[in-house]
Amino acid sequence: HEFSPVFSLAAQSCDSNVLAMEVLTRVAHEHGMSALFHEKPFAGLNGSGKHNNWGVNTDTGANLFTAGKTPAEQRRFVAMVAALLRAVKCHGDLMRIGVSSAGNDHRLGAQEAPPPIFTLSVGEQLEAHLRAAAAGGPLDGYGSEPRALSVAAGVQPIDTSLEDRNRTAPFPWCTN
Repeated sequence: HEFSPVFSLAAQSCDSNVLAMEVLTRVAHEHGMSALFHEKPFAGLNGSGKHNNWGVNTDTGANLFTAGKTPAEQRRFVAMVAALLRAVKCHGDLMRIGVSSAGNDHRLGAQEAPPPIFTLSVGEQLEAHLRAAAAGGPLDGYGSEPRALSVAAGVQPIDTSLEDRNRTAPFPWCTN
């Protein structure tokens, strides 16, 4: 089973995380069980245990890695993704320390990226937009066209944004 607290500011999130682990540990013990928080508690199985994903929001709660609908929000999004890509290139080692514990190296590696790799695939459409902006094109305009994601036959398509949601990226830039 997965336990995924709702996003909150860092200090509150840390408190909630510690409280949740204490409660889960106590309840498991009451039932003669153990709560495992290791990133990959069982050898040979992909782990989905305790790990971090980062988000960057304004003081009003606006997610800086969401393309947005207005030209100003789209410009901000493209600028933030470009800044993140540069930061990973220059300081990826420090960023990895912030999102991965030593135990996290056990979680990844099967069908996911190997742990030392910081995956930041932006997808073809965002990459094309970033390249055009780097060549002098406008920052805005990306993300104004929604797309429908087909799930399965008989299931209504889900409206999503254009970004590629790479689940091994510690910085998910998307509204998906």
